[in-house]
Amino acid sequence: MATKSSSWMMAVGAFIVFMGLCFLPAAFGSDSDRTMLSAGAVMISTGMLLIASGFYVKARALGTFAAPATPASGKRNRKSICDRCAQEEPVIQCRVHQLHLCADCLSKHYDFRSCAYVPSTRRGTSPKSTTGSLSQTASR
Repeated sequence: MATKSSSWMMAVGAFIVFMGLCFLPAAFGSDSDRTMLSAGAVMISTGMLLIASGFYVKARALGTFAAPATPASGKRNRKSICDRCAQEEPVIQCRVHQLHLCADCLSKHYDFRSCAYVPSTRRGTSPKSTTGSLSQTASR
């Protein structure tokens, strides 16, 4: 209901602004009248105020339909754990084996010849950085 009334407020405001603009030729004609200029300015101002009020009412009505912010999935609230021991928070990810490892498990898993490691907090890698990490492990 508020969006419909706000649309009407904007339409009536635009009509009042048009009527105020129609006063201006009489104010600037050959036998100009200063009261016509004042009346035109008042009508234009009133119409603009009515248009702005219509926008305000429409914005307030649209804001009431917004849903409250809720997390999209339960995965974000869950604390990440090590894939091998499932006890501590991971500090590094083995890109070859796709394992998130804590510091203790890293010492058991460490193999500099075949594994490529990245920080565990990293979400994804660009193709350029993946190529760079693979070339570094292949050259050793």
